Amino acid sequence: MTSPKTPHEAESQTSDLVFGLEARPKPWIAFLAALQHLLAIIVPIVTPGLLICQALGVSTRDTNMIVSMSLVISGIATFVQCKRFGPFGAGLLIVQGTSFNFVGPLIAGGALMVKQGTPVEGVMAAIFGVVIAGSFVEMGISRVLPFVKRMITPLVTGIVVLMIGLTLIKVGLISMGGGFTAMGNGTFANGENLMLSGVVLAIIVILNRIPL
Repeated sequence: MTSPKTPHEAESQTSDLVFGLEARPKPWIAFLAALQHLLAIIVPIVTPGLLICQALGVSTRDTNMIVSMSLVISGIATFVQCKRFGPFGAGLLIVQGTSFNFVGPLIAGGALMVKQGTPVEGVMAAIFGVVIAGSFVEMGISRVLPFVKRMITPLVTGIVVLMIGLTLIKVGLISMGGGFTAMGNGTFANGENLMLSGVVLAIIVILNRIPL
């Protein structure tokens, strides 16, 4: 005879999940998992704001404010997703943060406004307005996504991901050379910056090749 299996044990046998939705891992395991998520999301949340601010010449004070607010809002939105308040949230650990998808277009549009003589404060206000308006468009589109799944084939999503990567190539190369600050003070692509970026790139490649 065999003893009846708990829901967690039954779920573990039918999937690769280590812990189910309602599982309660030990505190030290939960801490390590939380630390892993933090290390994985901190850079993607902070970097888009930094890139846009550096490209448009935003002051250090305003840059710090934008980065801080990115972290705060990301934390609040992620908490709502996890806890689920009424119709808001999925009840799952879905990290909400800034996106690299719009870094290229925002920098291009903002740089054009700066060249036309628009103050940086006005440029950032326009960017915030566009982002807020665009968020409502995304929310509206999300309501009809189940009806257009057949149109969004793997080919379509693959092309979108490819275009996102292509638009970020310029930003990545500028960062490897020292960033927009280095372009302004004449140290862009000097030996120190190239060596640092090369070491970082090598570490990333090596760590990705190590089986864990």
